[in-house]
Amino acid sequence: MANPDTSKASAVLTQAWIERQTPGQSINDMINYLPGVSFQNNDPYGGSGGTLMIRGFDATRISETIDGVTLNDDGNYALYSGELLDSEVIDQVSVNLGTTDVDSPTSSASGSTINIRSHQPTQDFHLKASGALGTDNYYRVMGMVDSGAIGPAGTRLYAEYSRSHNDSPFNNYGKVRREQANGGIYQPLGANGDFLSLKATYVGTENNFSGSVPLSNVALASDSGLGFTYFPTSFKNGYYTYTPCTTASANAGVADKANTCGSAYDYRVNPAQLLNIRGSARLTLAPGLVWTIDPSFQWTKANGGGTVSASEGTLNGMTGYINGSYYLGKDLNGDGDTLDTVRLLAPSQTTTHRVALTTSMRYDIDSRQAVRLAYAFARSVIAQTGELGPINSDGSPVMISPVNDPITDASGNVVEKRDTRSIALLNQVSAEYRGSFLDNRLKVNAGLRAPFMHRDLTNYCFARNASGGVTCAFGASATAYAATITTSPYYGAPQRRTYNYSAVLPSIGLTYDLPTAGQIFFNFSQGMSVPQTTSLYQSFYFANGSDAGLVNPEKTNNFDLGFRRTSGPLQAQADLWYTHFTNRLGTAYQPDAQTTIYTNLGTVDRYGIDANLSYRFNSHVSGYVFGSWLHSRIKDNVTAATGDLATAGKFESAVPITTVGARLSGNFQPFTLGVQVKRTGPRYVNDQNTPYYLAGTTTVAYAAKTPSYTTVDLDARVALGAVGLNDRSYLQVNVTNLFNQYYVGGFSGTFNNQISYTGSYTNAQIGAPRAAIATLVLAY
Repeated sequence: MANPDTSKASAVLTQAWIERQTPGQSINDMINYLPGVSFQNNDPYGGSGGTLMIRGFDATRISETIDGVTLNDDGNYALYSGELLDSEVIDQVSVNLGTTDVDSPTSSASGSTINIRSHQPTQDFHLKASGALGTDNYYRVMGMVDSGAIGPAGTRLYAEYSRSHNDSPFNNYGKVRREQANGGIYQPLGANGDFLSLKATYVGTENNFSGSVPLSNVALASDSGLGFTYFPTSFKNGYYTYTPCTTASANAGVADKANTCGSAYDYRVNPAQLLNIRGSARLTLAPGLVWTIDPSFQWTKANGGGTVSASEGTLNGMTGYINGSYYLGKDLNGDGDTLDTVRLLAPSQTTTHRVALTTSMRYDIDSRQAVRLAYAFARSVIAQTGELGPINSDGSPVMISPVNDPITDASGNVVEKRDTRSIALLNQVSAEYRGSFLDNRLKVNAGLRAPFMHRDLTNYCFARNASGGVTCAFGASATAYAATITTSPYYGAPQRRTYNYSAVLPSIGLTYDLPTAGQIFFNFSQGMSVPQTTSLYQSFYFANGSDAGLVNPEKTNNFDLGFRRTSGPLQAQADLWYTHFTNRLGTAYQPDAQTTIYTNLGTVDRYGIDANLSYRFNSHVSGYVFGSWLHSRIKDNVTAATGDLATAGKFESAVPITTVGARLSGNFQPFTLGVQVKRTGPRYVNDQNTPYYLAGTTTVAYAAKTPSYTTVDLDARVALGAVGLNDRSYLQVNVTNLFNQYYVGGFSGTFNNQISYTGSYTNAQIGAPRAAIATLVLAY
């Protein structure tokens, strides 16, 4: 772990750290050992996602990039940790704990950034192959080749492929499957660092949801064979065994009713595909004048969701998704009648195409001063639909992506629960000055970032409430449905709307070197997160031009003041920080619409301290410790249907108050050993900082905070040179959560403290249990 020379509170993990972790594990799990970072993995192997926070910023407020290309979802700004690069093709990851970079091409990051730098093809020829086996029937294979420099031009290429599989550690049904391919070509241009580069990544995942249960110590409903309705007390008690089921039989002339087979949460499949192509060029145009250009293209296709009970009949002659129910007007189960309700797969489908470009021109005024101008462009086309598909008699889907062959109604119209097309456009200019003074002891960087964001939204369905509920009826059914709606300002026919956001966001940073002692650093930056593209559709319920349903961008002022030492056997960094939110985005009750909607919640203050220290005792042993403390204060009460909720002065929910950890590494060739530990402090379960109560009662369903928890990981390696192979080949064993600590994993914050199974409640992930993986690596 390294603390770079920058005015920001930042940390870097290189391949030397990464390769000691579980091969194929998500990089977001690996940065969990940096101060200020909190990540709860949904499984021990990295394929099922997880919950990320940095200084209390959730994933939607964090910018994550590969080689400068944004990974955040263009619709809801989410990050999907199971779709990141294989650990073998990550050269390093750098994390800015509380600020974005001045040229970050982001619409959502009001706080932190994660910058992943992918593998650069090497000068020499290399081959690597690995195979891994572990608990939960885990296996993984990986192959990688570097061509080395080819020909007089020194062209270099690399290619990598991996495939993995594991069973769910939480039930007897779920599976997780992943495959990934990476490649790149690098062409150096002269000896001054200029180059051309093209890289590509493909990721395919297919996993069942699992391990997510209500955060309640009291069962919210009786066990109906569809999963837990409470948070279990241990890993043993938290393993759910599903009994095989059979869907309802089809009987001609009988009004058959769909049963629950296939409706369990853990039966849901979450397939995702990602293709990321990124180019890069650096060209020296004149002495001291350097131009960089980085074009990219990204395509994603993913869905997630469960099943529904659909009617073979109509609603007053209409078909479609009407007022929350499905009507298809035709026989679905093959019994020759249209009297039945039939269970169908109904996931939410998203397909995104994004083209982007970042470019900059840097001019070195002299050896101590430089200026840089940058421009960023991104255009994302987001199609969000909700087609239906059949399920097999055992409740499993016939096809996991119904969008490929959707079920239609009697008139041939595709029946779906949503149908939108969104264009998210970013044009951004930025400028930066860097200067060194006082014999290079004082370094100054000042910047301005000016993003201009345009949203072009088309909803092909009828908006029927302010929470985003829709009716999707097409053809003659759309005409008939429109005629049933009385004139109201709170009604949205299928339509198109546009929204624009812009800001000028300054930043300034200072570092001052203390001879032989270290460096003092200070940074100030402003950040902005514009409303989520998908959430803007709630405004379609209100009259066009009305302020009702519209939300303002969230803005932050971020401050850092710290000290670091980056030379010698003892290296350290300590940082005091403060973040001030205005127009914090979230959900609250809207009196005009008489429902809960996405809106601005007011002001929040956060402050804390992050620190880390590493020490190399000798050539064989090194140690590292880190810790963070955070306090947050919500300034305003939140409005609810029952009145104002007492959130003013309270701590934000789901944010850990403290984190502390350490790693000790020993290298006694041919053996190396590492052990790392992290303790995550308590988290409030709601913004009122009260327990969860069973709705309408004083019965406590869950305490006000989740308990602290401690996990310990172990890695051990033996080089295979002693058996005739080279020392690049080795056998490595990784054990995560060594002592099988049971804990509450990731969950989302909420202001609500009243829960019920038929109303609202918070789902929390059961923490990842102990897992052991042995990996054989053969390399040349």
